Amino acid sequence: MLFTHSSSALITIICGLLLFNNCLADKLKVGIIDFPPFYIINEDGASSGVYLDILKKTLHHAKLDFHLDIYPTKRLYRNLGAGETQLFLGIKGPAEYNKKVLYSSTSVSQIQMRVYALGDTPLPLTKEDINNHRIITMRGYSYGGLINYFTDPKNNIEVTSTTKHSSSFLMLKDNRADYVINYKQPSEMALANIQIPNLKYTSFYDAKIHFIVSKKTPNAERVLDKLERAYRELIERGDLKYITNDD
Repeated sequence: MLFTHSSSALITIICGLLLFNNCLADKLKVGIIDFPPFYIINEDGASSGVYLDILKKTLHHAKLDFHLDIYPTKRLYRNLGAGETQLFLGIKGPAEYNKKVLYSSTSVSQIQMRVYALGDTPLPLTKEDINNHRIITMRGYSYGGLINYFTDPKNNIEVTSTTKHSSSFLMLKDNRADYVINYKQPSEMALANIQIPNLKYTSFYDAKIHFIVSKKTPNAERVLDKLERAYRELIERGDLKYITNDD
């Protein structure tokens, strides 16, 4: 039997499609963190949350099988860079993965970073206004890359990190810092059970939330395209909506 050039090209295309489908048949390694109310991890290990719901609906609609794992923030960021975690819904910027992943062109939400202070302490308008102050941050958070500025010795910022949102505000209440740097929703959840007189805040910046696919994921660009198409279809059908988190 003779094979023409066009037949050979067709076979190549078919083999490529089969290879791609086989890659997609492998379960995507999806990672999440404890970041209420967007990602909520209960004491029994069960998970829920707004962003997790978006992930699951989009993956199901895209017909992509997946395995879900829960990690501390810093470890998840390293995993994305190394390809050990292949998909996350989060922000751009963390040094651990920033140049090692693909970001969706479509954002699905935004989160508001706030700076909290007490009484007469002036609220910062720029990052430089935080110089020469004491701040409390959440351990593992990159704050869109700002953590590198906060920890740079030349800026003379005393940084204390904690793993619990409530602890950061209790430390502020005890005057152990000038500022708490945190995001809106977890802060509001923590403050629901803490009374702090003269507490105030400023909205420092809004960070967009994107689908993030590790470049080490097989057919990473096609996987991301499949996710974006599925997400947009769900938006058009009204099954999902863009989540705003401003004041």
